[in-house]
Amino acid sequence: MAINSNTKYGVTPQGFVRMRLPEIQSNLFDRFESKVGQTVSRKPNSVIAIILSLVAEESDQQWQLAEYDYYARSPMTADDGSIDNTVMYSNVLRRGEEYTYFYEVCYGRNGFVLPANCQVKGSDGEKYNIAAPDIITLDNCVSVTLFIPNVTEGDSFGFVLNKSVRVSYTAVTGDNVEAVYSKLLQQIPGDEWSGSILDGNLVLNQADRRYGGTVVPTETFNVIEVGSPIKFVAENYGPLDPLLKTVTSINTNYDGWTAASNESAAYVGRNLETTTELRQRYAAAVFRTSRAMKESIKAALLDLPDVDSVTVYENRSDEIVDGMKPHSFEVIIHGGDDIQIAQTILEKGPIGIDSNGSIEMTVIDSEGTPEKVYFNRPKEIPIYIQVTVWEYKEENLPGDLVNTIKDIIIESGSNLGMGKDVIAQRFLGPIYSKVNGIGYMEIVVSEDDQVYTEKSIPIDRGEIAVFDAEHITVAMEIKSC
Repeated sequence: MAINSNTKYGVTPQGFVRMRLPEIQSNLFDRFESKVGQTVSRKPNSVIAIILSLVAEESDQQWQLAEYDYYARSPMTADDGSIDNTVMYSNVLRRGEEYTYFYEVCYGRNGFVLPANCQVKGSDGEKYNIAAPDIITLDNCVSVTLFIPNVTEGDSFGFVLNKSVRVSYTAVTGDNVEAVYSKLLQQIPGDEWSGSILDGNLVLNQADRRYGGTVVPTETFNVIEVGSPIKFVAENYGPLDPLLKTVTSINTNYDGWTAASNESAAYVGRNLETTTELRQRYAAAVFRTSRAMKESIKAALLDLPDVDSVTVYENRSDEIVDGMKPHSFEVIIHGGDDIQIAQTILEKGPIGIDSNGSIEMTVIDSEGTPEKVYFNRPKEIPIYIQVTVWEYKEENLPGDLVNTIKDIIIESGSNLGMGKDVIAQRFLGPIYSKVNGIGYMEIVVSEDDQVYTEKSIPIDRGEIAVFDAEHITVAMEIKSC
């Protein structure tokens, strides 16, 4: 791998410069002639030329290995075979497969323990297993069915909701069960809990179907049924996203467990992180082990399951800026579990600095003290896309052209992140590079499915573009290019 002293090869300020085979051969001939003091034949069939060509080929392979090793040490240029080892130097790992999970409302007898083998099935055939043995209980419930066996003058009826709402009524002459139910329902504020009368029972339902509340009824009630949100995890990994109230079949029947339903949004799983996704995340992930920095908060949040986009804003001034309090920060996050998000913000956020947001969560710090944490969710802007393709007759279009193009658009759009405009022309490159047989293509975008444009859709601060296969249409012109 020897080179002339006046030639810059190897690692240079401009990057790695590899000596090519013709340059190696020329360099070897020059050095050989300099050593022997006379010119030699450079014809390919001469003995000297054959010997030096063999040496040059070996040297060329060493140069190629050196170049590969150089680029393999950068996450931005490393290939699939080396990037995992490269990012490990910065304590960053490729995200593995993740399983969808959600909080299934399990209805049954108060105090019934659901064992570890409980399983439910969705209308699509996907199965979900309980994350750990859990209990159907009034201490963690979103639905309670109560019954009054009889009403006697002077009997007191009531209940406490989430330790804050207290409802009570003392029966008077002429009251019946329906009258007592009605008096109690009139006292429920209606923001967190609501109630109704169904089949002679009083049914209480919490608005939040993901995190259970507490219901404490008086002994004058019989507790007929309780619905508790319990974590279930998909049997298969990947982006499974069941529709609400479609996971209702119980595969493992037990006395005491009467019904089940997924009544809150799932935390969608994912496939193994691709090399492209890993590169995009790497720049932020290197700050994950730091603390009290915007980058460290963002990196830690991006590591949470189902989180696909995070933006952190700071207000260092003494004034209110964009709704943020002086000397505070704001996290806007898409995806993820509220409790995990709040816990991470508390752990990674700067001490004594307020957080901002419309979502309030209470978490326990390392000293056992309850702390309030605030953050925001972005406004989702649905994007509608129309694609028209003209065939290039010298190549073959894929049979599943429509779904292939839709998948590419969804993948590209999902990588935009918050506050990033949707530029129609930027979808052309990924489609052309991955789909053969396209001679010409037109793409237009819309945010209301009414007015389409071939330019761009602005996405503001606190907004995120969302893409759905049902909002993408792909048409093919029969006339080829």
